[in-house]
Amino acid sequence: MAKYRYPAVFTPEEEGRYSVSFPDIDGCYTCGDNLEDAIMMAEDVLAYCLHDEEDVSGEIPKASKAEEVVLRKREFVKYITCDTICYKRMHEKALVL
Repeated sequence: MAKYRYPAVFTPEEEGRYSVSFPDIDGCYTCGDNLEDAIMMAEDVLAYCLHDEEDVSGEIPKASKAEEVVLRKREFVKYITCDTICYKRMHEKALVL
């Protein structure tokens, strides 16, 4: 488990909302009511998806460089970081006997 940094694609939606996807990680996407909210949601979903990959396969996909990501009109890339150790501590409950 470690710290990771991946490019995320932000797509502006109606009424100031944003959709967010991670081209390097299948099924890793989220959204937010505004850019700040979308960034926070992206940090959380990235940590969730990578934590799951660590537990299931132990293989973490290689992160692309931002300039390699193909964008459509109005989309932009922003790097998102996460720490799966902190994520695990915050979200896994201790077993109480």
